[in-house]
Amino acid sequence: MIAQTGTILKVNLSGRTFEQQPLSESLRLNFVGGRGINSRILFDATAQQIDPYSPENVLIFGSGPLSGTSAPCPARFNVTAKSPLTGIMGDSNAGGYFGPAMKRAGIDHIVISGAASEPVYLWIDNGKVEIRPARHLWGKNVRETEAIIKEDLSDKRVRVASIGQAGENLVRIASVIHEERAAARTGMGAVMGSKKLKAVAVRGSQEVPLFDPEGFNRYAKELQQKIGASSAYDHFRKKGGSTGTFGTDKAGFLAIRNFQQTGGFEGIENFEPLKVAGEYYKANKPCFGCPVGCGKKYEIKNGPFAGEWGNKIEEGAFTPLGPVCGNANIASIFKMNNMGNQFGIDLIEFGAAASVAMEWYEKGVVSKKELDGLELTWGNYHAMMQLMEKIAFREGVGDVFAEGIVRAASKFGREAEKYVSHSKGMVMVGVDTRMLKGTALGFATSTRGADHLRALVPVEFPTYPVMTPEQATERFGTAEVLNPLSYNKAAPVIYYQHVSMVPDLFELCRFLLGLGTGTKDFKYSDLYQLYYLATGMHCDEKAMLTITERVYNVERAFACREGITRKDDHLFGKWADEPVPSGQYKGEKIDPQQWEQALDEYYRLRGWNHNGVPTKEKLGSLGLHDVAESLEKAGCYTQ
Repeated sequence: MIAQTGTILKVNLSGRTFEQQPLSESLRLNFVGGRGINSRILFDATAQQIDPYSPENVLIFGSGPLSGTSAPCPARFNVTAKSPLTGIMGDSNAGGYFGPAMKRAGIDHIVISGAASEPVYLWIDNGKVEIRPARHLWGKNVRETEAIIKEDLSDKRVRVASIGQAGENLVRIASVIHEERAAARTGMGAVMGSKKLKAVAVRGSQEVPLFDPEGFNRYAKELQQKIGASSAYDHFRKKGGSTGTFGTDKAGFLAIRNFQQTGGFEGIENFEPLKVAGEYYKANKPCFGCPVGCGKKYEIKNGPFAGEWGNKIEEGAFTPLGPVCGNANIASIFKMNNMGNQFGIDLIEFGAAASVAMEWYEKGVVSKKELDGLELTWGNYHAMMQLMEKIAFREGVGDVFAEGIVRAASKFGREAEKYVSHSKGMVMVGVDTRMLKGTALGFATSTRGADHLRALVPVEFPTYPVMTPEQATERFGTAEVLNPLSYNKAAPVIYYQHVSMVPDLFELCRFLLGLGTGTKDFKYSDLYQLYYLATGMHCDEKAMLTITERVYNVERAFACREGITRKDDHLFGKWADEPVPSGQYKGEKIDPQQWEQALDEYYRLRGWNHNGVPTKEKLGSLGLHDVAESLEKAGCYTQ
């Protein structure tokens, strides 16, 4: 099969068996790859209401049709399973070299079922598969695990995706880590831990078959050179992860100290990107095939954390470990980033949990004694580090927080839940959506929970204009969508939910494509041309948006089958119930009546019923008759 090696590797850890099956033409045509095919496999392979920690849950690693090729930035991979954090579809995405190595090893998707009786790791050597003992790795952190496996296999170029102690201890916010790049959201590391699977190691050196190799490589080279010479990516190339934190604060929607303040963070000058770069970054550390290099090798030269080093830090570390917790100490953020990557902990979930605990402590909801003596005051990064370690090892109060902050709040009681901002059990911190009504609706209707990567509506960002009024009217029927306070956002929410999925299907870096519309140096038309040269398949925006709609409906159907209904398509906690506390949007809040009207319009445009269930007619129009039958069998149409 052109540009997809055509192989799904199925591994049963209970029976220690594996087999390779062909990737069906139907999956390739209707779901493309990566997240799309992973989602379809998960829906088919997972029975309703299973325990995410049971052997019946499947864990899926997916590459895309351009993975391992000379296309720009084809480095991502998706990890998918039923989430132990949310109980619905769990799915996360990371970069580096693992996805391309998978593809070059002759594997498009790995589907892992069952559970080993003792720790193991999976070794894939250019299509040859072994299940190897990993007792000597159990208890090791991620960096140690990768080093030992590479030494065991006598090859430093072997690519490893593994879990740290958090995954081993079934911490519901545990990540899968590859070379300090995290597939962090929804607790996929805990699913690996439940299967006693410490790591997946891959060596791939095969060429990816292409429909038109000469044409593909020529076109890819032109794009690589164009992107490499472009100044449009300088904010990634030169500035790194603190750019988002600094910019969001200046734009006026950075949520500070658990949504107690919006924008104007005291100490934001410490996050000035060039200042951070000059003090900490040593060199770029790009992913496979990347001409930009937003990944940075870093080192702390002075102070109590001197000598600490690493290879990657994101906005998803700077913001939740910084302003969200009232912390302006940059060195401590680099240190905690390393801790999270070695333990294998989702830093967004951790930052949210720490900030909530700090407000609980401030308001007297919990005592110092209940926090094992931790003085969780704002900005106390020493206490944050102690809390993170307790969570990773489920020690003391860390055992409560290891269940995720939504469950932890129910344990403490005393109205602790009202301090936790989430949707469907997944938190989002750093971005205050109370004045961004479209993004709020996107968070609430995302298929994996509150989600900045799959729910942002950039057309409404006043400081980052992506469309003119004329363009907005042409695409969405009205220029009103440019107003962040307008609830008339159903159409752009759906559009951006679909467009933001495209990189995940092809496993390309979403930074390459900008805020959902492509950039002047890499447009969606370029992606579709590469797809044609790789596969021989023609595609355009209309066809791709149909594919993304199909995937989205499968993901929504999975959620509905697990009990998600209209009542869950809301924001819960402070960001739903309280007004914006400060800044230019002070006093703005979510209006319940207008929210329900926006949700009605969203459902209407989606072709879902009043309860948020995709109708039989909508699913049938997308060729998903069997999905409709599954929903009917589950009783979703009679609720």
